[in-house]
Amino acid sequence: MKKYVKLFFTLMVCFTLSFSLYSAVSAQEKPTVTDDSETVVEEIPEDPTLTDEPEETTEITTPEETEPSTEETTALSEEENNNEEEATTEEEESSDPKTNTGTPVPGIGNVKYAISKSKTATQLDENFETKVTLSLPAGEEKLATDIVFVLDKSTSAEIEAQALNMLTDLQNTAQTTGADINVGVLIFNQQANTTGFHDLATDYSVIESEIKQDISSGTNTHAGLLAAEQMLSGDTAVADSRKYMIFVSDGITYMYNETPTAIGLENADKTNVFAGPDNWATKYGSNAAPSEGWNQYLGNVAVQYEADGGAYEHAYGVAYDTTTYISYDEKVNHAMSVDVALLKTYQTYQALASKYHCYAMTAGTSSGGEYTWGPSFMNFLANGETYSFDSIKNDIYYLVDAGSTVTDYIGYTEDYNFDFINEAKALSLKVGDQTYQAVETEENTYSFAEGNYVVAYEPGDMANGEMFTLTTNVPISQFEPVQLTYTLKLTNPKTEPGTYGQYDANGSLGYDGLYTNNSATLYPVDTNGQKGEPEEFQKPTVSYTVEAEPEKPTTDEETPTKPDKKDPEKNKGADTAAQTNIGLMLSLASMAVTGAFILVILNKKRA
Repeated sequence: MKKYVKLFFTLMVCFTLSFSLYSAVSAQEKPTVTDDSETVVEEIPEDPTLTDEPEETTEITTPEETEPSTEETTALSEEENNNEEEATTEEEESSDPKTNTGTPVPGIGNVKYAISKSKTATQLDENFETKVTLSLPAGEEKLATDIVFVLDKSTSAEIEAQALNMLTDLQNTAQTTGADINVGVLIFNQQANTTGFHDLATDYSVIESEIKQDISSGTNTHAGLLAAEQMLSGDTAVADSRKYMIFVSDGITYMYNETPTAIGLENADKTNVFAGPDNWATKYGSNAAPSEGWNQYLGNVAVQYEADGGAYEHAYGVAYDTTTYISYDEKVNHAMSVDVALLKTYQTYQALASKYHCYAMTAGTSSGGEYTWGPSFMNFLANGETYSFDSIKNDIYYLVDAGSTVTDYIGYTEDYNFDFINEAKALSLKVGDQTYQAVETEENTYSFAEGNYVVAYEPGDMANGEMFTLTTNVPISQFEPVQLTYTLKLTNPKTEPGTYGQYDANGSLGYDGLYTNNSATLYPVDTNGQKGEPEEFQKPTVSYTVEAEPEKPTTDEETPTKPDKKDPEKNKGADTAAQTNIGLMLSLASMAVTGAFILVILNKKRA
C-alpha cells in the first residue's frame, strides 16, 4: 500500500513541475507591452542623388578700392585748394552788400490739395452682400469753410461791391445746405483791424459793414497778412483744405511788422528823412518795377536787410536821430523801408499760400498809376493770374465740374470674387439730402436725377475686369456731397470653419485681402474746364466667419469592449486569464489520471 501512495505523490510532483514549466515558457513566448516601450522607426533607403556636400553658390565680389596715384592726389589737392580760395572769395563778397546780388527768391507756389472723396462698405450680411458708397466730397467731412478778406484801406467801392455779391451767393448756399461758412474781414492801414470770424448765414449785415468801413493813415500789408495767418491757423475745427484768403491791395506799402516798423531814408537834397512810397524813386531813380525781376530784387533785399542787422529800424512815427537812418549817399547799399515791407509781405504771403487757398488781387487806385511797382508786385504774388470774385466763388463752392468721372473695378482675385448686382433696385444716388433711384435707360446703363449722373456698367470676369463708370454731367458742390451706393455679392465664400478677412469700412487701416474693389479712380475736371491728375480712392475691406458644426454629445457610461486580438496592450488581462484556465484544467486532468491509476492498482491487488 505504501508503495502505491509514494507513487501517487511522485506523479503529483511531476505534474506540478510540468505546469510550472509550461507557465514560464508561455510567459517568454508572449511579451508584455508597457508604456515604456520604444518606438521603432522605419529606416528610409538612402537617396544616392543626395550628398552631404554644400550647394554651390555664386559669389559676388566687388572690386577693391584703389588708392589714388600720387599725381591724382596732387591734382585733387590743387583742385580743393582752388575751391577753398573761390569759397573764401565768395564769402568775402557776400559780406559786402555793395557787390553781392543775392540769391533770387522762389516764386509763389499755391498749395494743391487732393480732392475730398471717400469710399465705404458695409460688413457682409448673411447673403454675403455688402453695400458700397462712393462720395464726393468725403461723406464724413465736416462741411465748414473759412474765408478771410485782407483789404487795403484804399480798396475801391467797386471791388467791395463785387466781394459782397460773392458773399450773397455763398450765404444762400449756407442757408439751404446747412454748411458753416465763416467770414473774417481785415482792413489794414498802419496795422490790421479785425473783429474776428462771423457766420455768413446769420451775420451778413455785420460782414458788410466791416468791408465798407473807412480807415485811413498808412499802409502795412505785412501786418494784414500776419493777422490773417493768426485767424486761419487759430480755427482748428476747419480743415486747411477748406480755408481761403483773399488779399486785395495796390501793393504800395512802406511799413511792416504787427507793430508798425519803418526805416528812414534821407532825400536827395539831404533836407529830410522819411519812410514812404517815394523812397522807391529816391533809391532806384524811378517808380518802375525792378528791371531784374521780382525774384532777383527780393533776393538782393534779403541780403542787404540781413547785413544791416536792424541797425536802421525804428517804430513808425518816432523822430530820427543821426544814427538811425540811411544817408542818401549810402542808399544803394542798404534795404530801405519799402524794400523790407515788400520782402516781409512776400515771405508771409508765401507761407500762407503753402497751407491755404490764397488769391492776390490788384486794387485799382490812383496811387497804383503813380507807383507802378506796387501793382506789379501784386501781379508777382498772383503768379500772373487775374482773379475775379466769380472765379474765387467757384473755387469755394465747387469740388469738381461737369465731365468728371470715376472708374470702379470690382474686387476679385484667385481667392475671392465680388459681383456687381446689375439691377436698378440695387443702385441709388444721394445729392445733399435728396435721394434718387436709378432708371435703366439702356442695357447696363443707369441714370439719376434726369441724366445729371450716369452709371455705365461693363460685365467682366477674372481676366477682363468687371467695372463701371460714374459720370457727372453737372458740377458737384463742396457743400452737397454726391453719394452713389451700389451692392456687391461675394460669390465664392469659404466653407471650412474660420474667419476670413478683416473689416475696414473706409480702407484707412490698410488691410490686405477681401477688397470690395481692386481700384477706384477719380478723373477730375476743374471749374475752368481743365483736366486734373487722376486720384485714387481708398479700398474698403470686409470679413466673414464660418462657424464649425457642433460636436455630438457623449454619455458618461462606458460600453464594455471585447478584447482586440490585434492589440496586445488591450489584451493583457485576457491573455493572463487564458493562461490561468489552461493551468487549472491541466491540474484537474492530472489529478483525474492519478486517481484512475490508483483505482486500477487497488482493484488488481484485491483480485
